[in-house]
Amino acid sequence: MAEAFSGAVIGFALAAIIDSFAKDGLIPWYIQGLFSLAGILGSLGTINQFKSIGILYIIGWIIGSWLLKDLLGPVDFVLLIVVPIAIIVVRLWFWIAGKQR
Repeated sequence: MAEAFSGAVIGFALAAIIDSFAKDGLIPWYIQGLFSLAGILGSLGTINQFKSIGILYIIGWIIGSWLLKDLLGPVDFVLLIVVPIAIIVVRLWFWIAGKQR
């Protein structure tokens, strides 16, 4: 749990730093996109490793993203909300489909 918490804090801090660098013109916009993509892929990998507690982790992720919305850029915020919700929907779909068999 400590690793997940520290990873989330570091990820949000890095996203805020990269966003501020992009706003100041210190880095090109596509570098910000690559950092966001790497963060999202890392988050998806982490979420996917949790088999039984994954839904609760995702809900916590969504709540944390909502609480930190002022620190994130608009694209990061949307992706950190939409992607976990999509994961919940897909997991529920497979769970329901598995129950019908």
